[in-house]
Amino acid sequence: MKLNTFLLMLVLANYSYGQTYTALEKVLSKELSRDSQKDGRWVFYANNANIEKLVKPRVKSVIPNYEFFQINLTNYLGYHVNEGTCLVLFDSLKAKMMLVEPLWYDDVSQSLIKLFVGKKFESKDSLLSFLKELNELMEVGSGYKFRNTGFTDTLITYDLGYFKGDSYTTGGNGVSSTITYTEEGVLRKIRIYIKNLSIIRYISINPITGDKE
Repeated sequence: MKLNTFLLMLVLANYSYGQTYTALEKVLSKELSRDSQKDGRWVFYANNANIEKLVKPRVKSVIPNYEFFQINLTNYLGYHVNEGTCLVLFDSLKAKMMLVEPLWYDDVSQSLIKLFVGKKFESKDSLLSFLKELNELMEVGSGYKFRNTGFTDTLITYDLGYFKGDSYTTGGNGVSSTITYTEEGVLRKIRIYIKNLSIIRYISINPITGDKE
């Protein structure tokens, strides 16, 4: 009995290790093609993608058609070539993907946030649990973290920033670069407006310029 259990665990482990995402890779190869000439493009190279599926049940319950993955991609911006880890949402039924660039590259993803505006939640706890998982998804590939700074019936606030000792690494052309923060700082101030347990507005504010997204 013990031997059978061990063999089953071994088979499952090997399956997990060798798991492939053929449908996802097909869409990535098309949408993030190496043949693209767009400046600022992200390119998918299958042999360097290190695709990892992410499990976020609270977010999944709100957008059930999507699965979540973190994937290594290569960015071409002018003469700069950098590798970065990005979040990708994939709808296998529609063979459709959404790329979420890492926070060090751009602001909070408007396309991602639009999926959740207007969604109603069962309770304050379920809303906060959802936002915790959503923040974890948006943190993929960056050294930034969301810190909750306030919560009322109408407004939830976060500071998106970095903390002393945090670091992130990017690379390209065989050269990697690691940035380590020596002090704390705030990149964006997040304001999430709530009405009857529904997200009605999501604002990202640059604390220096006051610009809003």
